[in-house]
Amino acid sequence: MQIENRNPNISVPGAAAQVKANAARQTAGTPQANGDFSGKVMKCVSAGRQKVMLNSDALMSYASPQTGESVNIYRAEQYTKDNPIYVVKGLDANGKEFSYEVDAAKIDPHRCSYNELMVLNVETGGNTPENYLHAVAMRDKAGVSSYFEQADYLSAGKAILSDYRTLGAWDSYLSMDKWLQRMIAYAAKSAKGLF
Repeated sequence: MQIENRNPNISVPGAAAQVKANAARQTAGTPQANGDFSGKVMKCVSAGRQKVMLNSDALMSYASPQTGESVNIYRAEQYTKDNPIYVVKGLDANGKEFSYEVDAAKIDPHRCSYNELMVLNVETGGNTPENYLHAVAMRDKAGVSSYFEQADYLSAGKAILSDYRTLGAWDSYLSMDKWLQRMIAYAAKSAKGLF
């Protein structure tokens, strides 16, 4: 007798293995959109039945269940420390593929998109789950929903730091402050007089 797990909060023995096997069957042999994505693509279904693409060979991948947008970040072929060019590609809210380049040295955290903030995050070595959560909190504080919408993420980060101080959440404060300072130092070095 097989038990069907209808509640994701309840663990059913063997359910994880069955999910992995189903995912492997679904992604194996799946045709790639316009041949732009590698064979290592995981497809998920988000709100509104919009398919999103999260590529396992990307430096960073994320998707929004609210908008259906999905993003994968790569270093461009011409990437060097002196020429920090990244390729950002994925699916927009309408399910259309996009691909564009971003120069990390030209990103201003006072006015950038969430995608650009994530490029800056990757370039400064902050590609950890904890730092991703910092960025998500900043996006929420900035009040933007789309990954492409411009916002003042630096001010949003400073507001969150103020909240952490008020709450006495010093571990969270120190972690986020260290992450923000790394990005501020990188951006200031690239754009003299910006900060």
